[in-house]
Amino acid sequence: MKKETIKETARDLIALGGVPFFLLVLIRISLLENLNFLLQFIISGGIFILIFIFLRQNIYSGLGLISLFFTVLYYNNIKYTIFGSLVYLFLIASLFYLGYDKKKIIFGLLIGAFSCLVGYYFI
Repeated sequence: MKKETIKETARDLIALGGVPFFLLVLIRISLLENLNFLLQFIISGGIFILIFIFLRQNIYSGLGLISLFFTVLYYNNIKYTIFGSLVYLFLIASLFYLGYDKKKIIFGLLIGAFSCLVGYYFI
């Protein structure tokens, strides 16, 4: 595989942790007519964004984790959980491969996990 193709694939994987993909998941969840689930997702994303504004960590690792967490809860299927987890691990690996700051990646992941827990237990 050409090195440029690997970099392109890595950038595509990182996009799954971006704001546009997060908004797509948010809109999909809003169609469920389950207000509690929607509020959990919004609270988690809001907390993450607020913390991101003050502490510049990696947005992709955090939002990607929030999207993964709530889609895994929604689908409640082991095959999807394995698939989504693998894709997320490749997203993290892509961030490292493309030279993003390691501390910011890990901090973004931790803030994403914190945001998931707060959003999940808040409602």
